[in-house]
Amino acid sequence: MTCPDETPKWRILHLDDDEPFLSLTEEFLSRGLSKTEILTTTCVEQARAWLNEYQIDCVVSDYEMPEADGLTFLQTVRGHDTDLPFILYTGKGSEEIASRAVNAGVTGYLQKGGAEQHRRLSNRVEHAINEYRSQIESERYSTVLDALGYPVYVVGADGCFEYINQEFVELVGYDRETLIGAEPAIIKSDDSVTRIDDALSRVVSSDSPNSAQVEVRIQPREGRDIPCRDHIAALPFETEYRGCAGILRNISEQRRDKQELVNQNERLEELVSVISHDLKTPLTTADTALSLAEETGEQEFFERANRAHERADAIIEEVLTLTKEGEQLVTTDAVAIETVAEEAWETSSRGNANLCITTNSIIEGDPSRLQRLFENLFANAIEHGTTTTRSEESNETERENIDVNITVGSINSKHTGFYVADNGPGIPTDERDLVFQPGFTTIGDGTGFGLAIVDRIANAHGWKVQVTESETGGARFEFTSVIVIDSENSEESSVSDESA
Repeated sequence: MTCPDETPKWRILHLDDDEPFLSLTEEFLSRGLSKTEILTTTCVEQARAWLNEYQIDCVVSDYEMPEADGLTFLQTVRGHDTDLPFILYTGKGSEEIASRAVNAGVTGYLQKGGAEQHRRLSNRVEHAINEYRSQIESERYSTVLDALGYPVYVVGADGCFEYINQEFVELVGYDRETLIGAEPAIIKSDDSVTRIDDALSRVVSSDSPNSAQVEVRIQPREGRDIPCRDHIAALPFETEYRGCAGILRNISEQRRDKQELVNQNERLEELVSVISHDLKTPLTTADTALSLAEETGEQEFFERANRAHERADAIIEEVLTLTKEGEQLVTTDAVAIETVAEEAWETSSRGNANLCITTNSIIEGDPSRLQRLFENLFANAIEHGTTTTRSEESNETERENIDVNITVGSINSKHTGFYVADNGPGIPTDERDLVFQPGFTTIGDGTGFGLAIVDRIANAHGWKVQVTESETGGARFEFTSVIVIDSENSEESSVSDESA
């Protein structure tokens, strides 16, 4: 059994009653699949125990064994996880066994052989695991959409519903089976359908925004029409239209606070944009890479698919944070800027950065959100205060932290607010209004949500935030309209990566 020191990327369970063959197959799989832990056993009971003990990504099993045949063990696996990849790798091959295996729901069926068959097994295992992981990711995305609490739908290029969440079902009163494959006219009035079509025509044109808002009337299966605001966006396409995604918001009862309604609509637009584009892009990349990997068996394409999934994870996490930080504050506390800034510094990846705090002001705010604000500003300063080099040996891009100096202080002697400044490259004047927009980034692997979250937190407090230039030519973020409770004698304190 291969047991790498580091956490394995994948874990494969291989069951066969031939110990020499187990060892040989383990060697081939280890060579073809890096960072993979392979659990090998000749005992069915041991295999069952490992299924319960470990997170298994794929099962490879012989067919003919003393304790139970491979298809009997498949039933055990399916009882544990209905989607777990299961590959029957057997020397007892026949059309009858192959037919039974396919009918039983195996992921793959291969006959044992020499080196070429082992390579085919390695490629088949890798492809099966990536498909399995992709399915898990897709289920996670659906969970995220459901967690938003809004009715969500996707209409395909044929004009029929392809996806609806539970909130959508509850809003319209029709069951899912009736809606999937049906046209939107089943739940929207004729004039609403016309307005949606007109809006989509504008959205798909090259010189128009990629999303739109349309007021529609939903006609549920029972009861009166429901006035909703439909936030729609076209799915990404190059030449042929692929459909649209949308989020419905019931506007039967308008909120008293008009500004909060406007902010909510803006957040919904951003969510639609992520659903229809930012998430679609890495998923499309992963799908393409997996197709190429299946054709060629090259490791590069599987790695590209994994990177795409990792980016999708980062986007989901930041989008959920973005929606949370935009909510209005319910309660506030007296917060010492010095204390919360130091706590944020403790959680930051500092590298060669140094922090200097020149204020001991106490302000009114939410401690946890203020700490997130400082964390994001520190991360932004450190991330942009790096130099990029390329290793001659590995030909990979490497980032090297330079000495980044970050200062937190009061804006002036009257302590009307506070600022966070750095000595980095600064932010160009024409980009200062753009940096707070969700998705805007000048770093290739950035999500573009860090400063958008800072802006959300400031707005939730009722503060104004402005980007200027620091004394050293770096970036300076100023926060005004801050309620200062105590601004007595400021004391300068310093924290560096060496003393932290």
